[in-house]
Order: sequence, then structure tokens, then C-alpha cells
Amino acid sequence: MASHLTHRHDSSRPDGPDADLPVVGVLACRKRRANGTSYSRVNDVLADSLLRYARVLPLIVPPAEAAAGTLGDLDGLVLPGSGSFVHPRFWGEPDEEVEGREYDPDRDAAALALLHRARELPDLPVLGSCRGMQEIAVAAGAHLRDAEGPEAAVHRFTPGAPGGDRWADAHPVHIRPGGLLDGIPGSLAGTTAPVNSQHSQIVSALPAHVRIEARAPDGVPEAVSLDWPERYVLGIQWHFEQHTEDSALNRAVLASFGRRCRLRREKRKTC
Repeated sequence: MASHLTHRHDSSRPDGPDADLPVVGVLACRKRRANGTSYSRVNDVLADSLLRYARVLPLIVPPAEAAAGTLGDLDGLVLPGSGSFVHPRFWGEPDEEVEGREYDPDRDAAALALLHRARELPDLPVLGSCRGMQEIAVAAGAHLRDAEGPEAAVHRFTPGAPGGDRWADAHPVHIRPGGLLDGIPGSLAGTTAPVNSQHSQIVSALPAHVRIEARAPDGVPEAVSLDWPERYVLGIQWHFEQHTEDSALNRAVLASFGRRCRLRREKRKTC
């Protein structure tokens, strides 16, 4: 896989011995311009948060290269949020495309291929945010549905004032005891924590092997995991990279992901 990461020079970047960081693949979105050209994109805030709080080095993976590449040389995989929607055909509803929505079938196909390959690498940690959680769920056999009525107002948070902070806390989540999130040090396990919310769809028809790790007060799944504790595959519906400095939960999630990436890196170095 080729790296499309632009490194930044700031005080948060580790130097010296700490520069040997785990390398994690971050699946990019494919964007098309009106003139016919296309490019791959990952939000700078996500890359910065992974480096600062998880202490891992993001390697941007364009969708066109994802299926042909290998996860064997990476220490982790991140499926970030996006403004696009998972296409309905990937969960068995090919005729349910909604007019006016942005779709990215190249990313859809790449995400499903990567998640399929990740099942063969049980020590590879996988972390998904918003669209990424939905990709994890769909790859496991779940469906998506549109938020309706009060759900839509709560989960597609809109600031009260024009130009307000769309990443402000929108609602709390309750962390389910006994799972992956519950076992993360500092994650406020078994209690509630405020999160942002910018999603218009909700994971539904979850198979039995998909564990719900957290819910919103209205019952909407806000975090899921697969095959815990054998694997670290965690999908989170909110954007953990936004206002991370103010969220103990987000910092704990990123730190736990980083620890698992370091374990895999050490294992790969000794093989």
C-alpha cells in the first residue's frame, strides 16, 4: 500500500526512540470533482488524533489500493467517518438508494474487503467511527435504517445558532458492562458519557455475534464489537476524533486502540 500521509511538524509528533510507532491503515474516501478527476481524502483531525492520543502513525489507504494491498504489514486498521452513506446494495437493498445522498461504492467495496481479510488476522485491531461502525456492522450481516422522528433530531445534531459547533455533545451513551468498552481503563465503564452525533442512519437487524457495547437513551446502538475478547474490533457511532482533549471516553478509546496496535507491532517484530 502506498502512503498518502502528509506529515506535520508540531510539538505533538514523537521524536527520537518514540518515532518507531505502530503503523495503522486509515481507509480514505474517494471524492470526485465535476471535471472528472478524483482524489482520496481523510480528515486531518482524525490523523492528528490518532498520532496524539493513540500514538500510532496513520498510513492513508486509498480505496483503489485497499483490496490489492495486504493488512499483514500493518499494526491496525481504522475506518473513519465520512459524509457519504454505505450503499444499500451492500446490505441487500439494491433499490433503496436515496436521491440527494452521497455514496462512495469504492470505499464500500474496499472496507468490506479489508474487514474480510482482517478476520484472518485475529491480532489486528480494528477501530471504526460513524460510517466505519456501520461498515463493521454491515460486514457482519447487519442492516441500516434511517433515523425517524425524534431519533433524527437527536442523532443528526444541529447547532442552535448558525455557525455553531456541530461536534458539541448531543446526547449521552450508556456503556454496557462486561464488554470491550467496559474493560478499557478510564472509559467511565458502566456509566454514561456525553458524545457528539452526526449520523442519519442507525444499525439494525444485528446478528447475535455482534455485541452492542453502548446505547443512547433512546436505545439506538452507539458502539458494537465483534469476537471480543479474542479480537479487538470496535465500531463507535460518534466521532471520537472531535474535541478529544475534552472527552475522557474518547481519549481512553484511542489509547486502548494504540496499546493493541503496539502489541501487534511487537509480535510482528519478533516473528
